[in-house]
Amino acid sequence: MNSFRKLLLRLFPLLVGFLIPVSAWGVSSYGCLGATVAEYLIPGLGYGVLGYYDKMLVLGGSRWIALNNYLKYSSSSDYEEQFNKIYKKTELADDKKQHDFFYSRETYFANAYLSMYGNLTYVTFHDLYETGCEKNSKTFGLMLSPFRVWEYADEWTFWVPTVWASAVSLDSDLVTYHVDNDLSKNEIINTSFLQYQLVGVGEEMLFRGVIQQSLFDLFSMGFSKGYSRWGSIITASAIFGVAHTGTGFTASPEIAFAAGIYLGMVYHPADGDFDLTQPIAIHSWWDTILEHRRLRDAKFVERKTGENAQNYTLQASRTYPLFGFNYRF
Repeated sequence: MNSFRKLLLRLFPLLVGFLIPVSAWGVSSYGCLGATVAEYLIPGLGYGVLGYYDKMLVLGGSRWIALNNYLKYSSSSDYEEQFNKIYKKTELADDKKQHDFFYSRETYFANAYLSMYGNLTYVTFHDLYETGCEKNSKTFGLMLSPFRVWEYADEWTFWVPTVWASAVSLDSDLVTYHVDNDLSKNEIINTSFLQYQLVGVGEEMLFRGVIQQSLFDLFSMGFSKGYSRWGSIITASAIFGVAHTGTGFTASPEIAFAAGIYLGMVYHPADGDFDLTQPIAIHSWWDTILEHRRLRDAKFVERKTGENAQNYTLQASRTYPLFGFNYRF
């Protein structure tokens, strides 16, 4: 039964592709959908078939690097797959929570590279969806959105959540990382920058750029622009909220839903067109700033041999599974 469930989760992105009408996907034939399936299954193959060798090298190559590193670290005997042995949350007085993470070097980097692989895959979905597999260079620019400050430097919609992420209390003194002596705090902080920048890029391209966009196109077949806009924002945000039902520091479904509403409105303003640049920048810097602050101020202690979250009374639930992997947004 568990193997069957994993198979379904691996096929989830393909099922989504078939559930979205071909007209919403933006292709005149099934050729683009076939290339998307090929690219999902074998990084670089779909772009190679289309003759887009720059993206085959950059996007396909990046996914191969991330996947190869994930497989290298996850094949070690020191790798721990089950998240309920990695993470423990303990309820304290005054509604506060103690968070404990237990990482070997192999476990930490396997999870980090798996996150990178997943979000690069989302980038690929959006790239092929956005133009119906037509050649374009826009995706590379979108991936650099967090650094295109000149495009949103005067927008309060960017600065309000970014400043909040820089100032909100995190209770980082209640976070402890139990790590092996071959895994340093600086390595984790440095790796987290790339990892969480890609989280913002990948998730926005998937949830806003593919799901919200396709829902708007679908609703527009029978409803007004205003109804279709709000219907797509709310529905995509609900899906975004459901996706954030993992453990650890992932946002709660309620917070993720509210964030999705905000990002969806920025992505598709009432008096403007779809634009992913600012939502990507908001999401990327939000996650990166929060994670950097949390890691910087958390306690790091050496993990004892065999020590994991199940050595303690309270245990965290299993992380949200995606594509057959244990993956946390």
